[in-house]
Amino acid sequence: MARGGSAALEQHRGEKIGRYEVLSQLTSGGMAEIFLGFTPGPGGFRKYVVVKRILPDVKDNDQAVNMFLDEARITAAFSHPNIGQVFDLGEDAQGHYLVMEFIAGQNLNQVTAACARTRTVLPLGFSVSVVHQLALALHYAHTFTDPAGQPFPVIHRDVAQKNVMVTYEGVVKLLDFGIAKARGSLGRTTAGTVKGTTGYMSPEQVRGEPLDGRSDVFGLGVMLWEMCTGRRLFSAATELDEMKLILEGPIARPRSVADFVPEGLDTVVMRALARERADRFASAKEMARVIEQACPKLLFDQDQRATFMLELFEDKKKATQALLQSAQGQVDEPLLAEAVQSLSDGEDGAFVETNPRAFADAKTDERKAPGPTLVRDTPQDPVQALRAEQQATAEKLASEAKSGQRWVMLALGLAVLVGLASFVVRVAFPAAEEAPVDLGPRPLPRPSDKPPPVDTALVPGIPAGGAPELPKETAKPETPVKPEPPRPVVKQGGLTLVTIPASEVFKGKQRLGQTPMFNIPLPAGTHLLTLVGVDKQRRSLSVPVKANEVTKLRIELSDLPKAK
Repeated sequence: MARGGSAALEQHRGEKIGRYEVLSQLTSGGMAEIFLGFTPGPGGFRKYVVVKRILPDVKDNDQAVNMFLDEARITAAFSHPNIGQVFDLGEDAQGHYLVMEFIAGQNLNQVTAACARTRTVLPLGFSVSVVHQLALALHYAHTFTDPAGQPFPVIHRDVAQKNVMVTYEGVVKLLDFGIAKARGSLGRTTAGTVKGTTGYMSPEQVRGEPLDGRSDVFGLGVMLWEMCTGRRLFSAATELDEMKLILEGPIARPRSVADFVPEGLDTVVMRALARERADRFASAKEMARVIEQACPKLLFDQDQRATFMLELFEDKKKATQALLQSAQGQVDEPLLAEAVQSLSDGEDGAFVETNPRAFADAKTDERKAPGPTLVRDTPQDPVQALRAEQQATAEKLASEAKSGQRWVMLALGLAVLVGLASFVVRVAFPAAEEAPVDLGPRPLPRPSDKPPPVDTALVPGIPAGGAPELPKETAKPETPVKPEPPRPVVKQGGLTLVTIPASEVFKGKQRLGQTPMFNIPLPAGTHLLTLVGVDKQRRSLSVPVKANEVTKLRIELSDLPKAK
């Protein structure tokens, strides 16, 4: 381990990015690589920073570069204790780089994973105080005014655990404004484009509608629900299924999942998760204020958060300190290897489900505590997901067919046994079926007995002596009824359709609905649909639907031909 850690350090150690010297590479993602570095100065001066450099194979992608530059432009003027600060933006022979504040701590995914490993309860006070601090940071961004005095509101659009750090000193930091939207952004987002972490999007974000600060409030609600209950709120196998849950799925109250959640906090969470934005908090600041009122004694202060972080990550804090000291020539290779590993952990964005009640019980009986379940939170290729789902559906249908055959054989066997038992009873006990049933003192008339005479004098409208006999009708030959021809069986399938931007969907003159649409029943076959976007332009889409399968499509309207 020490050798591996030392090799990882030596690979980039000493490199220069602009005027910054690299200590170690932390990670390399799809668009950029991230380094821990510092600026040297006289008298042993060092300022530790994180340097984010755009990858060589991405630097010619104008959209990626504009998003990278937007992240710097949007947050460079921010000055808030709960937002990760941007110090510098530069360009060298390798391309653009962004210099940010170095935050010694762990993101919330790493915190929940550590709780799962150590059977530690994630305190409600910690969770609520983190969201409270984030709400204040988001309100600052939503109402930001630039140095020239012009309103410059910024919507984060990716409020999720992976983008929240808690330092070893208990400070909460909101990171990654990479897909944030602000006035004058260089990276133009097509109307209706969906960006963000799927399970944390607001309903209006899923629909590709214009956003305001209340969209980030919904993300805070999802985070708070998950941290209070130890479970994922909107979790499914594919992005499309998660979007459907956000739009239509039931949202359980936190108290119904974790009964120790106070009623006031339960109400705060459900209001933040209202699907109609008008029913949510009007601003992130209002949400912070209501949290203070609902649970004033529950909120952790910074010292309490620091104590909790130290309980979980004391070894990682020491390793990080060793890595920083290595810039001064003090090298402890095992600690350095652990530091590189700890600073690189948690980049996959996965939220670990925990059971707070089970972890609490584990202190008295560890055998009762179940292990943690890792839940996917990274986007899945929609095409691969569709193929996998279709394969699973086919296997399920085959299994159900075999199961149905078994039930038919079982039913036939039971019918034979019942018939045989009935025959045995009739042979063994022939008189049992003919015995009269005793219903009381009056005997039950047999079919051969004549009915008693009716006193017609007591019946109005019937003359004495009985009613006259009615003439018998001559029987008419029955006309044979022709059997109706069997109706053809129409095999059904389904359609899940997401368009960017949202659109009205028609099949002929029939309106099917507005996208996103999920599992809309359609007969098997090929259907020609007409899509009408916000620009009122009619576009054609041919959709093949197979029996007993759901066709799933996610398309850009601009890619479709105009309807004739």
